[in-house]
Amino acid sequence: MRLSDEQTNVVSAGLGPISVTACAGSGKTATAIRRLIDVRRRMEKSRGRVVLLSFSNVAVNTFNKGYQQLSSALPDDANRKLVEVDTLDGFFTQYVLRPHAYRTMAATKAAYLVAGSEPFLSNYHYWPGGDDRPISVKEFKVGMEGGSPFFFVDTHVGLVRLTTWKALDSIKRMGNTGAYTHDLGRYWVYRTLVEQPAVLRALAARYPQIIVDESQDLGTLHQAILELLIKAGAAVSLIGDVNQGIFEFAGADGMFLHTYEARGGVTPFKLTRNYRSLPPLIDVANRLCGRNDEPDRGPEAGGAYFVGYKDSELPKLFDSFKARVDELKMQHDDAAIICRSADRAVVLAGKVAPPGQGTVAMFSEAALLRDQQGRYQECFKCVCRAVIGLLDDPPNGLSSELQGAPHEGWMLRLRRLIWAFIRDEEGGLPSSSLIAKTDWHSRLVKNLKILLATIEKQFGLKAIRTLGNKLAKTKLVELPLAGEFADDKQRPGIRVETVHQVKGESIGAVLYVAKKPNIQALLTGTNTEEGRIGYVAVTRARNLFWLAVPNSCLKELRLELTTAGFTEVPALE
Repeated sequence: MRLSDEQTNVVSAGLGPISVTACAGSGKTATAIRRLIDVRRRMEKSRGRVVLLSFSNVAVNTFNKGYQQLSSALPDDANRKLVEVDTLDGFFTQYVLRPHAYRTMAATKAAYLVAGSEPFLSNYHYWPGGDDRPISVKEFKVGMEGGSPFFFVDTHVGLVRLTTWKALDSIKRMGNTGAYTHDLGRYWVYRTLVEQPAVLRALAARYPQIIVDESQDLGTLHQAILELLIKAGAAVSLIGDVNQGIFEFAGADGMFLHTYEARGGVTPFKLTRNYRSLPPLIDVANRLCGRNDEPDRGPEAGGAYFVGYKDSELPKLFDSFKARVDELKMQHDDAAIICRSADRAVVLAGKVAPPGQGTVAMFSEAALLRDQQGRYQECFKCVCRAVIGLLDDPPNGLSSELQGAPHEGWMLRLRRLIWAFIRDEEGGLPSSSLIAKTDWHSRLVKNLKILLATIEKQFGLKAIRTLGNKLAKTKLVELPLAGEFADDKQRPGIRVETVHQVKGESIGAVLYVAKKPNIQALLTGTNTEEGRIGYVAVTRARNLFWLAVPNSCLKELRLELTTAGFTEVPALE
């Protein structure tokens, strides 16, 4: 990729902290990787490391792949080993939480992650008082306000703050065992860096250059941790797009990125050229967010459209969308149907509960995720939970550790063993094309017994005695597993996701099935989280975007949609 002048300016900027405000599709990934390489090059013989942090394993894998490709051409003395890419939580877990937090937690062993379903956690409930139910510590969320942490839970009526001393009592007692949840892990990282200044100094000295991608998604606790590192001397650079901040419910409103460029010593940059989308899509995006980003691509067939629909006629909508995708000679696997909620996504996808019962249902869901949707990561999570559930007294939090980024050698080996089980239809997770009640089930039981015996031999973890009961063929029938799962005629034939799930992706064709409030928020711009969610939906598309509008409000919203740059698709026949 040939860098633009804007990208070159970012890559070659001085070694001080920088702030990069980037539009959607601006080549942020390529720019960040080249910045990473150039910073390390200019640090010359310094033993300090450069780390690029993001929020998801998918993003980290993308960065790692790009870095390996670009760095392979560098000379052997380019200090390639002094560059790291990780998630924020993975980075702080590896260098703060695991090796040092136990002292701050007053625990006798290294900190370990719990899923929240472990029976012993019932000893650490928060009691609001009165007739209110006790609140499980797994529900605790942590934020920062005025330099101090506060605790809350997310309920159906909104966020409810907890009494600080009561919450701290539960957290402290659980911390004494070394246990933490994802949210509380960040709390203990912050506490550890505050109460063990030698750890903070060592971390800032080892990583004098920290680059944070998607920094509009930084929550208040991550912000507080980065502020400690900044004060300790680390140069923290932020890259992101405030208009794509859609995790406000987690305390990430984008203001940290928005205000960072005004700090003394921070150099601001902008990336305003969109390499992803066609000009009509960028025109809509500009009108929504008030920017003036420029397209890199020339005119092609496609664009931004709206179309009316009825819930009762969703298959007709999907067929029309697929027909247009076919006309543009695009592949269905380069298209997506998106919506706002996970429950809505299940309905649009025509899904039903996976066949089987209990643990067997988890394995059947995994097989279907792998075979019908190619979603290997979700498949792994299902199999991981199911396999760990078949072990007698596994270590606390083992399933969560395996699904995350384990750093202990034996956990990495166990993780590889489970991945091998998933990928092997003959000796591992059977194909969903087999008859569920007979062939599929019998092969699953046989292969699982071999897997569990291997786990016991290699890691000393025994299977439960009631294995037969756990693997009963209840609710399986004499049909192929895939055929039992759902009627293909009810499925759209294109993957269905929520907007949050596709954030960060570049997709050829997108159909956003929206409700009236979603569309109204989209049209009012990116000043609200719901408006930014609409903006993210629009900017995922490279060539084609369809906004599906309920027929009941189509007449009311038609003028506003046209003014925003959308073109109406003729009524569906």
